[in-house]
Amino acid sequence: MSFDRDSNVEVVRKYHGAVQSLDHAQQPWSPETGLHGPSDAISAAHQYLLTVADDYEIPQGVIGGTPIKLSEPASPTDTPFGLRLVQERPRFRSSKAVIYQQTLGGLPVWDAKLSILVNKENQIVSSSSSIDTNASKPEIPLDDAKYMQNDVTEEDLRQLLAVSVSSDGIYFKEEQKQQRLLVYYYHKDDRQEISGDSAPTLVLPEVPETIGDGQYYVVREVLFSLPISGYGDLNWRAFIEVETGSIIYLRALTAGLSGWVFARDPATKLGHKAPTATGSIADLNLLRDKVFLPDTVATTPQALNGRYAQIRDIQLPMSLPPTTSSGEFNDSVETDNFAAVSAYYHIAKLFRLLAELGFPVKTLFDNTQFPVPVDHRGFNNMVNAQAPGNATGNGSGGFIFGRADMNTQISIAADFRVAAHEFGHALLWDAIHWPGFGFAHSPGDSLAAIYCDPGSDAQDRFDTFPWSVVRRRHDREITDGWAWDGPQYRQDDRAYYRREQILSTTLFRLYQAIGGDARGDFHKQNWASRYTLYLIIAGIATITTTASMPYQYVSAMLSADNDTVLGYPGGAVRKIIRWSFEKQGLYHPIGTPSPGVMTRGPPPAVDTYIDDGRDGEYDYAPMSGNPPGIWNRQAPDGGLVNQAPIVGGTNYYYVAVKNRGTEIASNVQVTVYESNIPEPTVWPAHFQVPGTVMQISGPISGNRQQTAIAGPFPWIPSPNASFDRHSLLAAVRADGDLSNIDANSGLACAIGPTDVDSLIPFDNNLAMRHFDR
Repeated sequence: MSFDRDSNVEVVRKYHGAVQSLDHAQQPWSPETGLHGPSDAISAAHQYLLTVADDYEIPQGVIGGTPIKLSEPASPTDTPFGLRLVQERPRFRSSKAVIYQQTLGGLPVWDAKLSILVNKENQIVSSSSSIDTNASKPEIPLDDAKYMQNDVTEEDLRQLLAVSVSSDGIYFKEEQKQQRLLVYYYHKDDRQEISGDSAPTLVLPEVPETIGDGQYYVVREVLFSLPISGYGDLNWRAFIEVETGSIIYLRALTAGLSGWVFARDPATKLGHKAPTATGSIADLNLLRDKVFLPDTVATTPQALNGRYAQIRDIQLPMSLPPTTSSGEFNDSVETDNFAAVSAYYHIAKLFRLLAELGFPVKTLFDNTQFPVPVDHRGFNNMVNAQAPGNATGNGSGGFIFGRADMNTQISIAADFRVAAHEFGHALLWDAIHWPGFGFAHSPGDSLAAIYCDPGSDAQDRFDTFPWSVVRRRHDREITDGWAWDGPQYRQDDRAYYRREQILSTTLFRLYQAIGGDARGDFHKQNWASRYTLYLIIAGIATITTTASMPYQYVSAMLSADNDTVLGYPGGAVRKIIRWSFEKQGLYHPIGTPSPGVMTRGPPPAVDTYIDDGRDGEYDYAPMSGNPPGIWNRQAPDGGLVNQAPIVGGTNYYYVAVKNRGTEIASNVQVTVYESNIPEPTVWPAHFQVPGTVMQISGPISGNRQQTAIAGPFPWIPSPNASFDRHSLLAAVRADGDLSNIDANSGLACAIGPTDVDSLIPFDNNLAMRHFDR
């Protein structure tokens, strides 16, 4: 029957027309006259289900005269579509929910249920469905599929997730040892819960190409425990596709206290379409995100008090810290509560970022008393934000936020970028016992811009605070005076906000060069963002005093790029750190005449390079397999034009070397490594080491005045038909200029294993040429 014309029933339909829910609250449903009244909730629900089956588009013949219970554990059958009774669940005021589970091939479909609410008179109050009546039964794997009959072990999970077993690693609690088979609809964007920072995520290997987006798969449900920094011991659910053994669904089973905030400011989220801070409250409310409020300490009622931050009323106007008894703060953007939740969330998120990047928070903030006080309504409601020091000036004293604009009640704490700016001061209070570098106001603008850029839809990518009244940029040109020791630097007032823009332009360039400019590739941008943030913060953690120029800080960042960085062998980014500051005018001799530096700084004294198409520079470009500096000849004739190699015969390759440095390069050597697989991706495993070495006779002049050619290097392309691509990796070294794969460099990236696309483009001493058949 259809309820569309029944004013006593509220009908909600799915986009294709099938009913999603029926609300009978105004007039609970009972069987028509002549039918026996149901004696219990299950009987009532089943009679109702027979009546509404067509509305829910349940195929004919699926529902029999009596409900069929789901067998546990379920096993595969030939039945394409089924509805099985799984539960009669007590609800509020003596009502009961009768729940049916959709099955495909006899196996329960994850999160596909039809629920019928029955009151104590055995009348139907409402029903709702998440079943997919158009679902097709997946191909049921054979019994010998990897996990069709076999349970997933702790060791299996360890290998899939690259974490240890037990002792702060993966383990099964007693109640987690029972596993079951399910059918799951795989959607690549739902593999992990990544929106809104609501729960932790793990690094997962890519699913194989045989797993198609938008398809149903038979999976094994695995429940396990794994501690996560900042969250403690967490329970997890994973769905593992039984044939490939791939994790296609992963969730931490945590919720805790939640609140509604701007996870990204409206301008970053929507670009030019975003309402401003003085715009429509209704429109701004629609842009809020529900997020997990981390590290809160349980209280009754629940306050915004956690491991790292505590909302307190420090300055006028008076605004009492909010509490909730529902486990959620859900308030309009102009309210004090929204301001408080935003302030807590953003500050806690920034402290947690340190832990995520591998920094021990209590070590970086060894003079700071936690939780730090955070006032969401300060400065007598003026537009401002501040990160004061503690009473002794050697640590953080917390954070204070005013209004975002004089024409709105929205707090400036709603903007994560502003919170990130203030957090830069907090880092400096503990590191150097002063809120500024000396050579710049703080690292805060850099933190804000680099953290928020991946995936940003901001209209102007280089507007550091696109949703704020604050007008600063991170694309300042040295020709306009925005150089280290340039006119803008020299003319800056004691607040040093101009110098901060010189610094943020410099550090954003570093981020751009290592992947930030890979627009549309969020994962590469995010990697570049986190790596750069690590270097910025590690540099701060190393310095101990203020300085008038950033040389000490550059040195600290260079030192930080070694050993293991975020799980990667470090050292590959060092040359780009130096280049980024050079491009902004650093390294000129002291005493540049007035008005100051207006040109890029000089390169290192020796900087040999193999041209990969960027002429020795480091502006972002995907790794080239066709660099001008490497070519093949079919005979040792010294020709300069590349020729296709002769498979199975002797060929000869040449390498051209230049010197970007200011002085001559001496003792120059070129080493060439042939790949041992068609598609090399990892150094050194995919190359024939130690390689072939050739000395270049004589020095190479600086300033790109000379090209020296090493060669011919004889080589024989493999005649193996499966070897359809040959790759040659060339490395040049000179006195004072080692490559990032040179064993004498002492760098972790030289030892490896290092991804070549995070190694070769970051060092102009390296280039790789592909030769296809």
